[in-house]
Amino acid sequence: MRVAMLHWAFPPVIGGVETHLALLGPELVERGWEVFLLTNSVEGMADDYTWKGMEINRTPLMDLNSLSLVKIEVMADKIREKIYRFIEKVKPDLIHAHNMHYFSPVHAEVLFDIKRKMGIPLILTAHNVWEDQLWDQMCQLAGDWDAVIAVSHYIKEELIKAGYPADRIFTIHHGIDIDRFRPPTREEQEEILRVNPHFAGRRVIFHPARMSLDKGCHIGVRALALIVREFPEVLLVMAGTTKTVDWGNHQPHHVHRITAMVEELGLQNNVWVKFFPWEEMPRMYQASEIVIYPSCFQEPFGLVMLEAQATARPIIVSRAGGMPEVIKHGENGFVVEMNDHGQLAENCLYLLRNPELGRQIGSRGRTLVEKYYTKEIMTEKTSEVYKAVC
Repeated sequence: MRVAMLHWAFPPVIGGVETHLALLGPELVERGWEVFLLTNSVEGMADDYTWKGMEINRTPLMDLNSLSLVKIEVMADKIREKIYRFIEKVKPDLIHAHNMHYFSPVHAEVLFDIKRKMGIPLILTAHNVWEDQLWDQMCQLAGDWDAVIAVSHYIKEELIKAGYPADRIFTIHHGIDIDRFRPPTREEQEEILRVNPHFAGRRVIFHPARMSLDKGCHIGVRALALIVREFPEVLLVMAGTTKTVDWGNHQPHHVHRITAMVEELGLQNNVWVKFFPWEEMPRMYQASEIVIYPSCFQEPFGLVMLEAQATARPIIVSRAGGMPEVIKHGENGFVVEMNDHGQLAENCLYLLRNPELGRQIGSRGRTLVEKYYTKEIMTEKTSEVYKAVC
């Protein structure tokens, strides 16, 4: 069977949804599905190519970083034509859209028009929810999806509050590749130090998120200022300064504020900022002793939780959105209150003082991911939803 997917971005653009697609698509191909993805254009990349069995079609008409609501309205006819041509070429048995319940009424309405005219079932995966006028407008389409996949129980509850039919919502937590994200061998640890000699003698704390206030990067920096008083050798590694979906171009302002805070607190020697391509992320988890994810908004899921646990690293998250569904305080990680850098610092210090405890927590996390959160489990559950609507 053939599935047409649509999303605003795909690697090398990185983020939770993009990583999810890079896992789900090839795994569906392994199960016999033919997968076609319509996504944004990336400079230097072809518009059409095959990636791990998926057929990728790129167009600037799916690029949120260059499309404002005004531009979307102006280009509505071109958007409609492009999506129709994509669907007519693919001839899918179903359409699976990711985060098409927000950002652009034009894109969503084209899909519903296709559903009505061609009778193709329409599935949405809601990776996020919002609260503003545009969100209210898009929720008027809530009952038109044949099925909705929520990435956490938190997202499902929020969708129901917004008017989505509860009987059409299926919670499917993310899954990851546990062969790609795994504890390092001794040889791999030596290779990490060879490639990153500045890690030698450092206690590495990794914050694997786009550099923004939403993701709590400023909370991590403030916590670091407390941590270095006892452990001056600590190094906070932050990622994701480029190649992310940034509708509205907010990230440069966030990056400026966070880097200014690092300088104000005199932490330049304790912070390392670098963009890590999707292929390099597992190695950075392996290089770390602790992973933090102190999000300052209702995080829908937080794929970082699974990546850290699969690598057997203890993780500290904020009590936000769907993250407490996965991380149980003191068992497979720690949960701190949102916006509380003191609690974050306290738990980091606890782990730095007790490295054996960190290893035990990491080991429990690895076991949990192996049991519940693999890409195979996620894909099987997604296939069941597909079959239910076809």
